[in-house]
Amino acid sequence: MEIPKDDARNRLLKAALNLFVSKGYEATSVSMIVQEANVTKPMLYYYFKNKEGIYTEIMNEAFTEFEEVIQRYPLKDVSAKDTIIIMFKELMEIQEQNMEYVRLIHAMVYGPPQGAPHIDFEEFHTRMANKIEVMLQTGIDNGELEDMGIKDFTTIILSILFFCFDTRVIECSIKMSVDDMQRLIDKIFDKILIKKEV
Repeated sequence: MEIPKDDARNRLLKAALNLFVSKGYEATSVSMIVQEANVTKPMLYYYFKNKEGIYTEIMNEAFTEFEEVIQRYPLKDVSAKDTIIIMFKELMEIQEQNMEYVRLIHAMVYGPPQGAPHIDFEEFHTRMANKIEVMLQTGIDNGELEDMGIKDFTTIILSILFFCFDTRVIECSIKMSVDDMQRLIDKIFDKILIKKEV
């Protein structure tokens, strides 16, 4: 039975993702990917050229959805605090829906080098930090927030998000939910950053 080309491409991506997560990039061969996807090697070469190409495509897909979310913010006529909470909720939901992608990223960032093509993982963190800084500065400019040091509070706020991300990926007794994230962000804003009426 002939496999529709788009179906073959998706099956290759899914098979490669599963293998990269379970066996690691270095230990996964083209033969293993095509066998798992139930397609031929020429099909993989047609779509992705090689193992490096399919890995790069997986990483591009992983970051595309996160990038689309980030581009939608800040929100007009919404407080800095609420905007950050809404954005973080959306990012955590995407993480939950794409956990295999997140596990692969986690393995590539924190695991031993595996000879995979270079991906600039820091770029995502930098864009996130820049976005939070813009939101905090807007809140300060609007008189909503105290100017308590944008860079420090950007680091604190992002640390909450990334801690929530990590506890949902690794096996540990602490699991941070969306509600936990919101509670912590609320405390930082309500106790420190939001201007008090005099």
